[in-house]
Amino acid sequence: MLPTDEPPFDPIFVDEPLLIPNYKETIISKVGLPFYADVDRPDEVPADERERTIDLAERILRAGGVRTGFGHHEEVRTSMESWAPNADEERDADPGYWRSSVLLMSPQGMNFGQLDGEPEQKHKKAKTVLAWAADCIDSDVLQEIERSQAEDIKQAWRDAAEAELIQREIEQFAEVPPDKLDGWTKLDANHDAVKVAYVADNHGTPSVAAVFEGADSELEALEFTLEEWQENDGNPREARLNRYCVTTDGDGAYAQLRSHLLSFEVEPMELLEV
Repeated sequence: MLPTDEPPFDPIFVDEPLLIPNYKETIISKVGLPFYADVDRPDEVPADERERTIDLAERILRAGGVRTGFGHHEEVRTSMESWAPNADEERDADPGYWRSSVLLMSPQGMNFGQLDGEPEQKHKKAKTVLAWAADCIDSDVLQEIERSQAEDIKQAWRDAAEAELIQREIEQFAEVPPDKLDGWTKLDANHDAVKVAYVADNHGTPSVAAVFEGADSELEALEFTLEEWQENDGNPREARLNRYCVTTDGDGAYAQLRSHLLSFEVEPMELLEV
């Protein structure tokens, strides 16, 4: 099967589809983006039904222990080797060649749930695992694993959509910094190095947080006390910093400043000119 943008994800062990049609667009719209927004598929989301089958088989192999009743990879191999001869090509729904597929699986692949080989070979091994699991593992356990896979897929898309939304907000913030943001007020700075600055009372200390061009011409984001800022005539290259601005939302100085402004519970201050 060739990769598609909308893999069908037909039910395997469960009775009902776990992912509705256009589930990706639904998730994207729920986080606040237009449903047609271009969000790259997360690496952990299978690209097609073949990849989804391989992922599900690997999850079953990794489950092990109390959940599946097989606590060691040798137990899994023994069970598969006992199961394969009687299962071989006598069922229309089976892909066949169970014995050769089982023999091609390495103990390491079984133990760590990492099927190896070319895509078609991995797919054959995965279908073998699923067929064996359907006969040898409790159906409730398999359904739980399949539901967990679907939830992980949805969460991965949700995380990717939220990251895209934040990136768009960062870009908007950099292009048109708002006059006020979460208690901070935009400061009319008069130094050429300053791209944008905000002022607020940060836990009892009047403070200025700014993006500016450093001595090496790279943009930086730092917080200063208002006193230090004023004593250095609003020159962030000379003022002693009070706090670094850090972010987990994105890269760059504007992402750092925006995250910093949203991270502290501050008291607003009157608009200042420095």
